[in-house]
Amino acid sequence: MKEQNRKYWNPLLEKSAPEQLLAMELKNFRKLIGYAKEHSVFYQKQLKDVFPEDITSLETVRRLPLIDKEDLRKAQEGKSPFPYGEMLGVELKEVTDFRQTSGTTGKPVYVPESYESWQWRVEVWCHILWMAGFRETDRVFVPFGYNVYVAFWEGHYAAEKLGCEVVPGGALDTRDRISKILELKATALLSTPTYGLHLAEEAFKMGIDPRTIGIKRMLCAGEPLPLATRERLEQSWGAEVYDHIGGTEPCAWAAMCEERNGLHIIEPFFLVEILDMETLTTEVGPGELGVAVVTPLGRRSFPLIRFNTKDVVRQGGNGCPCGRTSKKIAEVAGRADDLRKIRGVLFTPVAVEEIVRREFLEIVEYEIVVQREGLMDEITLRVEPQEEMGVEPSKVFNRRISERLKTKTNLRFRIESVLPGSLPRYTLKSKRFKDLREDKADG
Repeated sequence: MKEQNRKYWNPLLEKSAPEQLLAMELKNFRKLIGYAKEHSVFYQKQLKDVFPEDITSLETVRRLPLIDKEDLRKAQEGKSPFPYGEMLGVELKEVTDFRQTSGTTGKPVYVPESYESWQWRVEVWCHILWMAGFRETDRVFVPFGYNVYVAFWEGHYAAEKLGCEVVPGGALDTRDRISKILELKATALLSTPTYGLHLAEEAFKMGIDPRTIGIKRMLCAGEPLPLATRERLEQSWGAEVYDHIGGTEPCAWAAMCEERNGLHIIEPFFLVEILDMETLTTEVGPGELGVAVVTPLGRRSFPLIRFNTKDVVRQGGNGCPCGRTSKKIAEVAGRADDLRKIRGVLFTPVAVEEIVRREFLEIVEYEIVVQREGLMDEITLRVEPQEEMGVEPSKVFNRRISERLKTKTNLRFRIESVLPGSLPRYTLKSKRFKDLREDKADG
């Protein structure tokens, strides 16, 4: 446990020179290759012609093959030992924690954690929470049932390690969670952005201004958090809102510090490459979009080497007023899986979220639907206002939205207003984007 007024969780690592961080990462990358080839059947095949001494620089790292979620599924499907297959990096008897992916993009991937590997993940999260200002004086409310998913299990154990008091609210409904937060005077919240907004919405319906509840800080996960959504959360709660990025397979690998301007890569726990979206071979420059390829360097039970997360991020620069020396990403732009060609235009749902959350505060919830009508793609934005509008005001409102989206995305949207309370509310990952075309690939 750290002293409360201490700025860094691990000052030795967080203030190391960039060249020292890289040297540590390459050293641990070599160790990981040796370990994975010895203990994982998958990597015995994948890296049979690769040896630790081959890795001398980032350029030599990029000669190694990428893997993605589909590779993990193939390595597990019908393979021994059940259910982890050829990805397992320890003896089965050493596995102490079961996790799996959500399965939103296909069959779930089963992720084994040994006690040692799980403690490594928790230590990463200690860095994340400490950067966001979580301290032993905080009472942290977690409004989810964690289930088999990794979501917030790491946050729970890391908060305990920091000395926080953790209140799990999974068995309660939304209104009961708000009441429990008030009753116990919770000061911090772990939430998805969507559910954070929904909690605020329900509080207002209960006659409670969420800014008076006492939440001082909120750490978000599970979805992209564009600036407009973060600002709306901060205005709704009167709290500091922090973002981080990660996943069940690669772990949480970048997070915000107190500056809340971009995300620090958690070095030297990870070697992270931000590669061009076309070829996935070249590191992009500052300010450019790329795909995050992540190697967790301290995890043995489920070794991953150059995992293509398919997260699209904007490359940041080095240096930060907080004093940390790790590399940064400027923003999380979305998922490569969600990028779509619609009428010849490359579209990302995050562009709609930016407009809706920043400029149309009347909208409580929304949904994007893409369909093919004849030979043409049609994109519809269904919007749920706070209060029901009359026919003419609704037409004017919808026209304003359509014009702004046309300017932002270069696409013409059909706007459909729905009755208050009619769109679904999500607790974990939201599913606001629905591509119903039979052939999504040629868009």
